Amino acid sequence: MRKWILLLLAAASFFSCSCKNQFVKDSSFKRSGQTDAALAGKLNISLVCWNVQTFFDAVTSGCEYKDFKNSERWTKEKYIQRLNKLCDVMTSLNPDIFVMEEIENADVVQDIANFLADGSWERKKNWQYTCFAKESGSAIGCAVFSRYELVKLRCHSLDIRTQTEAQPSARPVMQLTVIAGNHELELFVNHWKSKSGGQDESEIWRDWQELTLAENLLLNQDSGRPALMCGDFNRSAEDFILFTKDRKKTNVVLRGASGNVEVYSPWFRSDGKFASEGGSYYYNDSWERIDNIMLAGQADFSSFSTVTDSPVADEEGIPAAYKIFTGEGCSDHLPLKCVISL
Repeated sequence: MRKWILLLLAAASFFSCSCKNQFVKDSSFKRSGQTDAALAGKLNISLVCWNVQTFFDAVTSGCEYKDFKNSERWTKEKYIQRLNKLCDVMTSLNPDIFVMEEIENADVVQDIANFLADGSWERKKNWQYTCFAKESGSAIGCAVFSRYELVKLRCHSLDIRTQTEAQPSARPVMQLTVIAGNHELELFVNHWKSKSGGQDESEIWRDWQELTLAENLLLNQDSGRPALMCGDFNRSAEDFILFTKDRKKTNVVLRGASGNVEVYSPWFRSDGKFASEGGSYYYNDSWERIDNIMLAGQADFSSFSTVTDSPVADEEGIPAAYKIFTGEGCSDHLPLKCVISL
């Protein structure tokens, strides 16, 4: 049964991108989530976004981080255990859309789909649509699992040659359209340049990625589709340009070359203070809010929070980072979960 369902998922719902434009649309079965309520008016969509921390498979291809490359510490058994743990978290949280950063390749995405589908003949209970993207030669990319139809995956990559230093490897911004009944949502998945090499020194590359995101948001405005931007921005929420005083619909400015885009981040209250004491990433005994979910256009947050339950966090709500030596933990980031109303 597992093999049959895996092939079905691969044929009907999976597409990947190595930073080349692709368009995939499958109409061979009814769209998941297409209900009378969705067709009639407002629709609530739940989403989880999570940096799953260097999720490599057990096959050495040469691009892996050193701890996962030809190492006795990293085995197929540990990979299977980690797959099971990830799938348990996915099914426990059970969102309509699950976004992940730091997935090694499309084979890992297919393994996740395989584990999720094992033993189930009811496709509507699974995430029928998946996609994945990474730069060629890069170690990690981003993946999306969805119960709603995903179409028109595009990858927006940097090619900057005007700086005094060479451009480092950078993940592309993924853009895809989510179709839910008669509603459409533009989804932008981000994993911006890390702070390795120094926060100030690396900030220029996050600025370029901000510009890339903003420019494509501006282009999307003509479509009338609301946009959701999520991922690991490696920039804490308060380090964006903010204007939170007396604002309820927008509180963050994303800077583009041809204009700026006003968006809303639920990390903040209307008075500009943080909506919660904790963050999504714990570093040097303090919280950072480098993971984010933002909205633009005709959409609203019904709820937003971090996930602090076991096994993703310890008793104090701090992320339970994955330890390759012991196989304990999940990730050094907490998942973000939200419900948006379209």
